[in-house]
Amino acid sequence: MEIKEAQNKSWEIIDKYNKKHNMEHKKELMFFRLVEEVGELSRQLYNEKDNWRKNFDKENFDEELIDILVFTLIIAKDYEVNIEDVFNKKINSLKKRFELE
Repeated sequence: MEIKEAQNKSWEIIDKYNKKHNMEHKKELMFFRLVEEVGELSRQLYNEKDNWRKNFDKENFDEELIDILVFTLIIAKDYEVNIEDVFNKKINSLKKRFELE
């Protein structure tokens, strides 16, 4: 799947959810949800590292990681960020910065 397609699918889901629940789309809420998902992923990483409560759940880890991607794509669409262009610029910048070319 192309990044743009993933972004559009993510947006469609949140748009349908908002309409179903008669909610207004709020950019700041998408950011708060992203932060929440980062916290949930952090919990899984902590569980894996320290075997805290012997509770690492690989399936949940995968889901939390994708939740972060989904909310990132939605936020990018909210702010009209061309993910592919910005991603490629960042990769090129990192290559130059770390002298990898």
